Amino acid sequence: MFRKWFSAPVRNGTPCVRLKLPMKLQYLGDARDAFKWDILHWVCTQSSPAFSKLVYVPMLTPPDNPNEGRIHHQQFACRELIRPFVESLTMKPRSFRRVCSLGAVAPLKKFEVSVFAPDRVIGSAARRREYWADFNPRDFHDSVVFFDPDNGFETKTRHGQKWIRHLELSDVIARLPATSVAVVYQHRPRLNWDTKFAELEKEIDYADSVAAHERDLAFVALAGGRTVLRRVNDCIEGYAKDHPTVKYRGVSHKG
Repeated sequence: MFRKWFSAPVRNGTPCVRLKLPMKLQYLGDARDAFKWDILHWVCTQSSPAFSKLVYVPMLTPPDNPNEGRIHHQQFACRELIRPFVESLTMKPRSFRRVCSLGAVAPLKKFEVSVFAPDRVIGSAARRREYWADFNPRDFHDSVVFFDPDNGFETKTRHGQKWIRHLELSDVIARLPATSVAVVYQHRPRLNWDTKFAELEKEIDYADSVAAHERDLAFVALAGGRTVLRRVNDCIEGYAKDHPTVKYRGVSHKG
């Protein structure tokens, strides 16, 4: 039996559940993770009002070349309160159970962290349909729902298990409560960011969007309504101002 959820409310900074995974965890604690968990923590805690929950959808795929995932997290200038958390993710055996401690790194600004399908690959065809069948966005009130595909949004020529599909995201946005926002990991392809974002803004006709990016990596926030968009827009712009290597990509309205 696969686990549908791993949810570990944090008590005194220590996750309550143990979990061992044979899946692709080689990237936990690398430079991309430093950016990822820093900005997600920022969005959860610095939005006005703050969000009460982070839902992590890892979209696992089989392991890559074992030499990948070794760019040290010091290569990204995350905030100092996040650094020990990112370092903890490199400890062996690597496990998603440590991800849940993100919600307690700032004792006065705690939030819950849940991981969806922590021991399942997303796969393709019927397996992929089964993966999403267990996922119900209506349950995620006042949440940041983070999707972590290997590469980002699908394109006309790239739409395998390493990408998230627009049809999948449009269904999520349609069912996500008005108090919540989706965030998607996007790796920069062989295009400059202006070109890539121009493409995305045409394809994302089902949500308003705003993004933050550095040289090779972006996080795109998707909102079904203007109220929650305003809630995260100033927050993401503030993150870019606080991090000199990060750029803010302004709001693109659906339609």
